[in-house]
Amino acid sequence: MAAQYCEPCHARGLTATAFRWCTECEETLCSECTEAHKVQKMSRNHHLVEIDKIPKRINLSYTCSTHQCLPFDYFCVDHDVLCCKECLPKDHRACKNVTSIDIASNNSKQSQTLQDSEDQLCLILEVLEKFINNRNENYCRIEEEETEILKQLASIKQKVITRLESLEEHHLKQLADMKGKYVTFITQQKKDIGELVKSSEAVKEELEFVRDHGSEKQTFVSIHSSKPIIDGIEYKVKQLTESFVDTSLRFVESPLYENLAYLGSIEMNETTFSFSFIPNKQHQSQVPVDVKSQATSLIHIYDIDMEGNELGGVTSVTMSVGNTLIFCDVNTKNVYFCLANDAYQSLMSFPDSPWNIQIIPETTTAVMSCKYKPCILFIDIIERSIIKTIEVKQSESGGIAASKDNIFVGTVGNIQVLDDNGNFEREIRLHHNHIAIKYICVCLNENICYSVGHEVHCVTPDGDPVFTYASDNFRNARNIIIDNFDYIYVLGSESNNIHKLSTAGNLVDIVFKDNLSDPLAFCFSNDWSKVYIADEDGETMSVFKTNF
Repeated sequence: MAAQYCEPCHARGLTATAFRWCTECEETLCSECTEAHKVQKMSRNHHLVEIDKIPKRINLSYTCSTHQCLPFDYFCVDHDVLCCKECLPKDHRACKNVTSIDIASNNSKQSQTLQDSEDQLCLILEVLEKFINNRNENYCRIEEEETEILKQLASIKQKVITRLESLEEHHLKQLADMKGKYVTFITQQKKDIGELVKSSEAVKEELEFVRDHGSEKQTFVSIHSSKPIIDGIEYKVKQLTESFVDTSLRFVESPLYENLAYLGSIEMNETTFSFSFIPNKQHQSQVPVDVKSQATSLIHIYDIDMEGNELGGVTSVTMSVGNTLIFCDVNTKNVYFCLANDAYQSLMSFPDSPWNIQIIPETTTAVMSCKYKPCILFIDIIERSIIKTIEVKQSESGGIAASKDNIFVGTVGNIQVLDDNGNFEREIRLHHNHIAIKYICVCLNENICYSVGHEVHCVTPDGDPVFTYASDNFRNARNIIIDNFDYIYVLGSESNNIHKLSTAGNLVDIVFKDNLSDPLAFCFSNDWSKVYIADEDGETMSVFKTNF
């Protein structure tokens, strides 16, 4: 903060009050010295600003912090950094593109770099505001959920009053502990976000001030001095984005009053924050930045012996709770069944070409879509029989996924949501109006992933976009699988690999096998020790050992 007395007068032993600040001289000036400053040849072009207009949090520094505050005199284009006279011979002796700041700072106020820095700060502040709103909403929701749970506990207490007293104390403590833990965590996050907001606003104010009142040189120096700070803030914001989860509390009531051992349990549901933060540089490029990761190998064990049954094009593979491998062939119009030891067992033939088949969780029923007919079939995998057929318009070659309560069917540009009996519930509208949604998967957080062309898309249950993933080494996206940790695995048929993604759409790993040839579908064993891949355009069912 600038001194409140006139520094030239103070040097002469006077105590005149300062009214102006010279950004070049970095001195406060009284009214008399200001007038002299304006007419002197060396200072008549200096930038003077009223002291009251200087932001309190601004930190104007134009000197090198490494070398005893020497002024920045040079700019290294090769490293994109400011240099003092000591930095130059020490760190930039071999650099070919070093120029003076006086030359490099020409037109810096109109430079794209300044605009990029301001855009970067605006983006950061926008994201941080969303974080604050989210934390406030989550905090209030936990408070409301606590109230609702207390009401449930009170209601149960009236029903089982004779057995309740000892149990109520336990659950209230459990609730208080759980709430306290996560409210404390959220409060700390809000504090961290607030600090990032303050830091971001301070840098933003500094850049705006220098832009409006500083010299070209000072603007240039401020831009590059603030870049490490801005990048540091952006890195912390990205870390916050990746670690953000929404915490919910829910009481699960126990109906077993006669043998009452507990009233229920207070469950915590953490949902990944649906707002995806994309750093400013990624916004500018508008292409995904692949994370460099070590590829995981698959060890080929064997190809399943189909005992004379030739495969023509397997397009979907799934695994039952009882470890029965099930896959459908679009060309032979068969669904094949293999035992837990991967030995071929039997097949079912259909009049229409099957396309996608999935097991309804914790049941012995599979649901299957067809390539050319707009319907889905319910199949009893024990009896090997069709239970019923449900018409679903525009579902030819549609993907299919199943949760405990719902069945999701891909249609042209949309996803139909049915109940577990096949009755229509709702429709999720997507931004692919004329494209059939051929592959679908439901995440643990209830978001829905689907593949189109060379891309993987993720939307909320309401259809709001979460992320889109694409990569130069990922071509022709096929089916998608979610593991128990909510990692997303998607098969690239033309790229001959499987990409492992996080729930935010970031690349975690690349799983591939040398000599893999045009795989069409895959699935993991229930214990994740093996992966089954319909290789060679779906004409071979290959089994690989994983090293996850």
